[in-house]
Parts: sequence; C-alpha cells; structure tokens
Amino acid sequence: MALLTERPARKTWSVEDLLRQAVFKDLAIRDDLARHCPSGSVRSVRHQAVIYRQGEPCSDVYGILDGQVTLVRVDPEGNPFTTDLLFDGDFLGARDGSGIEESPETAKAKGSVVLWRAPASEFCNLLLKHPAFCLRLLQRSSQRLRQADRRYGSAVFMRAEARLAATLRDLSGQFRTRCEHGFGLHLRISQQELADLAGASRPVVSTLMNRLRDQGVLGYSREYICVRDIGVIEQLAENK
Repeated sequence: MALLTERPARKTWSVEDLLRQAVFKDLAIRDDLARHCPSGSVRSVRHQAVIYRQGEPCSDVYGILDGQVTLVRVDPEGNPFTTDLLFDGDFLGARDGSGIEESPETAKAKGSVVLWRAPASEFCNLLLKHPAFCLRLLQRSSQRLRQADRRYGSAVFMRAEARLAATLRDLSGQFRTRCEHGFGLHLRISQQELADLAGASRPVVSTLMNRLRDQGVLGYSREYICVRDIGVIEQLAENK
C-alpha cells in the first residue's frame, strides 16, 4: 500500500546516512541493508498524512528517521482513540517481517516525518541475517507493551493526576527538542492525544495541565506540551 501523500526526501540519503540514524545506529549491517532491502527508500510525509489505514492490508515496514507518528484506532461508532506515539528509531507497519492482512490501527504523521520504507519480505531477510537487530526490535516492542500495560493498569489503580504524570514520564525519553516557547523541552502532542494515552477525559487533563502550568511545571500550546521540570512529573507519577 503506497503512502497517500509520499514524496522523495529533499536530501539524497546514502547508506551511511541511514546508519547514523537511530533506526540502524550502531548496527553492523551496512552491506546487508542494501543487499537484503534493495527496494528500501526514504520518503517524506507531510503533517496528518496517512501512512496506512486501520482495516487495510500493510505489506511494508517503516522506520522513523525523523519526526513523530501517531497510532489511532477507530471504534465501531467512528470515534478515534490514540493508542501510541512513535518517534525516530521506532518501526511500524509489518515490522515483524510478515505482511498484515488487516492493520489494527491507522498510522498518521504528526508534523513532517521522514520514513525509511521497505517491503516486509525484504525486511524479513534482514532480520534473519542480524540477530542483534531482531533483539533491538524485540526490546523496543517489549518496552512499548510494558508502557501500554501500565497505562491500562493505572486506569484502575491510579488517580488521574498520577496517570497523566506517568504518561508524560513514559514519553520523557522523547523530549529531544529544545522548546522555542521559552520552556525546557517539548513534545508534539495534543491534549486529546495525551488524554487518550493517560486514560482520562480531555476536560480532566485540561484542568490538571492548567494546574501544572500555574505551578511552573508545564507549558503548552495546541500542539505542544513543554516540560519545565521533569523531576516534578516523576514525583507525581509515583504519588498514586
């Protein structure tokens, strides 16, 4: 399935460029990357563009070189629900090397995104050749599953403020960009997306974020959450 609004990346990416990105960094796969994934290519995707859709087949694997991707599920009534945020270094789509008959969610670009894309059959050959690469993917998938498990469990056992803080703590490793809004570091995420991930309603999350903003812990706009003091966030996450 082709990207709906894909275009070649503005720069020409060499194998050396790819190996410097978080997707493949520190892996000795230079020759095998070109050999086993000859159809691999780098594409730029604009904000809100659909990479693949829920319920449709996906026969490609995507590695995020730059930017964020949002995973969204739509319930039978047509209501969207954000299930995860992915960042540079993450893989999505048919990342286990086999095609997907029905994608469980829709993947959308959050801001401008640069992706490495290859057919699942070719990616499978790369996985078979490099156990260390398989281990890295397994570790990242396990980390995401643990985070999802904590989110579901926290909906029962934790107060809304602690759930919100725990979600921000889990995402804190992705606060890589200095904030142009005058705070510390920022993450590109809307309040509704954060509410979905925290298992709370948007009005509740808005109230809690206003409180944290008044305390000087957070700042935010429609699309960004800016963290001034991650230490306070971590303390709140432990205050169940």
